[in-house]
Amino acid sequence: MVRKKDLPSRLENMIVAMRCFIFSTAVAFGLLSMLGCSETGGMGGAQFNKVNGALKMKTVELKTLPEDEDEEDEELVFDVSVSLDSVEPNRNIDSSACVKINNYIITKILGQPSYLTVREAIDAYIEAKKEEFKTEEYLITCYDHITGTADVGLEGIINYTVHEDYYGGGAHPTQMVTIQRFDMQSGTPLGLWDVFEDSCSNTLKRMLTKKLMDREQVTTLDELHKKGYLEMVDMFLPQNFWLDRDSLSFFFNQYDIAPYALGQTSLSFGYSELEPYLRLWVRERMKP
Repeated sequence: MVRKKDLPSRLENMIVAMRCFIFSTAVAFGLLSMLGCSETGGMGGAQFNKVNGALKMKTVELKTLPEDEDEEDEELVFDVSVSLDSVEPNRNIDSSACVKINNYIITKILGQPSYLTVREAIDAYIEAKKEEFKTEEYLITCYDHITGTADVGLEGIINYTVHEDYYGGGAHPTQMVTIQRFDMQSGTPLGLWDVFEDSCSNTLKRMLTKKLMDREQVTTLDELHKKGYLEMVDMFLPQNFWLDRDSLSFFFNQYDIAPYALGQTSLSFGYSELEPYLRLWVRERMKP
């Protein structure tokens, strides 16, 4: 039972508690608002939707086991999986740009007709792989795993990176990375000479060679050759590169500039290092 003389203190406590609740609610609402306005997963406001497809089964379920093969071969596996980011329209990227980017993914990455959706194209790709395997002469373990990831890098640019891990027989599997850049407003793919001035090819090759030598801590080409790099080829400008927020990175796949055992190579430059050779639109978007 509450006595009359206790009422003032009780009311004061209630008022203080209410003020604390209002303050904490306001703070929480503010934090939620900040999160709602922040970049979704670092995506700069662009919206991506992951689309998946997979098929894994014993190879003997796809074609008849030869009579001279032993039963252990029944454990051989056919394994295909595809996971790709599709680009969705929102206030930062319109539907026509999304259509262009997704069409590129469908036609260039999956080799399917552009009138398909990404979902349909993935299903068609997996089915085509299955039919292709059925016509192969040998019964082997085979896998093909494709992952495509979209990231917002330099202002208004989407970097789309495709990793493929493939094995269809032979000494070892193949890992391949393909990178494409898109203008977020138009959906136009951006090549090497959309980013760099045409006249700087030889300069960029020298810069890449020097960057590689610095990374490997050598001072001459002969020393670099002994490390396994550029033994059979000269340095070249790869079409695989990222336009990140504060740097530009070139990417070389296995065998591009080094043997399989040395794997893949990435060489990064700050935009300030490359500024004299970049086109005006890139320089205008560089962070100070």
